[in-house]
Amino acid sequence: MSQSLARKGRMQAYKMVLVQLAISFVLFLIGLLISGTVSLSLGVGSLIVVLVNFIFATIVFRKSGAQAALEIKKAFNFGESLKLMLAAVLMAFAFIVLPVQGAPLLIGYSIIVLSQWFAPLIIK
Repeated sequence: MSQSLARKGRMQAYKMVLVQLAISFVLFLIGLLISGTVSLSLGVGSLIVVLVNFIFATIVFRKSGAQAALEIKKAFNFGESLKLMLAAVLMAFAFIVLPVQGAPLLIGYSIIVLSQWFAPLIIK
């Protein structure tokens, strides 16, 4: 029973990551209408969120059940900490190494983060 609940939760989390990936692709295409650099910036910013959310979902939904409540809490805390640190590192990497513009990168990042607010409407 608990394994099926964890599997259901994991599948919903992965569906949300796929929706975010689709939104990222749309942002990339919209950016192409403006310029290559804007497109790259929107894509990189949005893919940072998609990647860290995928890693978070993978870590959190490894365990399930009341017996593993403490492990789930630890996994959630670890996953959230890793998510924030990895997002900061990837953002710094993007600004230092890639030819991106700051505003479009942050806009792409923000749009995907905001898409999480609408997750209950998208994923049932």
